[in-house]
Amino acid sequence: MIQFQLLFQVADDKAAAFENTFFEVFQPALSRQPGFISAKLLRLFSATAQKEIEASPSEFNYQVNFFFESEEARRRWSKCADHDVAWPKFSALAQQALWRGFDVIERG
Repeated sequence: MIQFQLLFQVADDKAAAFENTFFEVFQPALSRQPGFISAKLLRLFSATAQKEIEASPSEFNYQVNFFFESEEARRRWSKCADHDVAWPKFSALAQQALWRGFDVIERG
C-alpha cells in the first residue's frame, strides 16, 4: 500500500472553492480508480490554535492524503482521463502545490 501526500498553499478567498472542488470533483474522480483505498482533505489549524500548540510554521494550509493498493495503481490514476479533468480544476485554486509518495509500513 502507498500513501500520496499533496500539500497546497491556498489563499483565504479561494478556500471554500478549494474545499468544494475536492469533494465535488477531485475525490469522486479519484475514488473511481482501480486500486484506490481512501482519501482525506486536511486544513491547517487556525493561526491562534497553531500558536497555542507551538506548531512548526508552514506555508501550506491544506493537505490531501490518499491511499492506493500500489504505486502502479496510483500512476495509472495520474495518466487517466478522470485525472486530466480533476487535477487541473483542483490545483488551479492553489498558489502552490507539492507532492510526496510514501510506502506504508505495516506489521503483523
